[in-house]
Amino acid sequence: MNMKELTALRVWILLTLLVSATPPLRAAGPPDDAHAYVPPAAVLLWPNGAPGATGDSDEDKPAIHPFLPDADKNTGCAVVVCPGGAFTHRAVDYEGVIIAQWFKARGIAAFVLRYRINPLYTRNDAILDGQRALQYVRAHAADYKISPDRVGMIGFSAGSELEAMIAFHPLAAKPDAEDMVDRQRGNLDFMILGYGSSSGTVVRSNFPPTFLFCTAEDKGHATGMINLYWDLYNANVPAEIHIFPNGEHGTGFGHGDAVLGQWPELMYNWMRARNLFTGDQLATVHGHVKLDGQPLPHGSITFIPMDHPGAAPITAYIMNTDTATADYKFTGEVRPVPGKYRVEVRQDAVKWLSNNRDPFNRRTVPLEERKAHIRSPGWGAPTIDNVYLYRKTHPGDAQDLTIEIKPGENQLDVEVFSK
Repeated sequence: MNMKELTALRVWILLTLLVSATPPLRAAGPPDDAHAYVPPAAVLLWPNGAPGATGDSDEDKPAIHPFLPDADKNTGCAVVVCPGGAFTHRAVDYEGVIIAQWFKARGIAAFVLRYRINPLYTRNDAILDGQRALQYVRAHAADYKISPDRVGMIGFSAGSELEAMIAFHPLAAKPDAEDMVDRQRGNLDFMILGYGSSSGTVVRSNFPPTFLFCTAEDKGHATGMINLYWDLYNANVPAEIHIFPNGEHGTGFGHGDAVLGQWPELMYNWMRARNLFTGDQLATVHGHVKLDGQPLPHGSITFIPMDHPGAAPITAYIMNTDTATADYKFTGEVRPVPGKYRVEVRQDAVKWLSNNRDPFNRRTVPLEERKAHIRSPGWGAPTIDNVYLYRKTHPGDAQDLTIEIKPGENQLDVEVFSK
């Protein structure tokens, strides 16, 4: 085989590997007019007619299209999908059906919302439709096999604005209402905003945990989302924002974009870390980490779930900022659920003395003594060549290090050995 043939073979092999590694989409093109795609049947939010309806077409009848996961994948989490379209139409394909299919494949029930639009109706009608969708899904939680306490929304552009307005104006349940749907609350357990937002006064009790994404290229919307994130941050609402450099307004999931296309997985990890895929009561865990009988100088400890597929791996950092006791804790918004976990300890320093613990870093120490200390041999020199990972109590152990987290509060001290 000559060089030219060898090069051609290498290119063919590389292309084959790339194609085989690409997640499958569809083998053929989209349906033609003779074989149009038929979504799941629309479920009317007001079977007897929506309030304020002025006609009898589909556009006068707010509805949801349910995309339900297979039973063996079902997480019990549900999301109402709000396509954008400037409140004059709805981008029901790339901000609706394709989004819902993505969630369905991951065990999350998705409901594409057909909300009312201009000039037939006002934004207030669209907000009413969104609130009713949340109520309807909760009222039929048993039918859809979802948890009424894990129902959120994802919106894009105008759909994102609609969603944010629902958060600013939550609808309370009416326990004594004749209509079973009205007995449910019309607010959000979580909120995902895609290149769109709204403004108002953020009240911590109203706002759910929020995930936001946009692009710097979409500057006007990015500015609004950054402002909203700042308001959420100041109100102590758990929130995460990602502003990517490139992408026009209306990118959807950013399929095929090596940078922007990462945001759906970032969102998925955020949802999993917030325990939206299990619904189990969170546990509190704290303890200490020792390496070779001494407190771990600096690093982290990670718990990886073994018997809970929907639970997220969770990491705490060993900083030794104030005391050299290598303590860790999971006591905040993000905590583990009860169950069995595999433990990983990482070491990224052999010696570490924080500013708070350095006796020469105090103003009571004369300046010249502090200078002399910094100039002493070995001060500031590296103490480790790489990150060291410990998965077993002793290197020669046959089994990985595991722990059992119980409901409630857990004191779990961990010790590993390098030899």
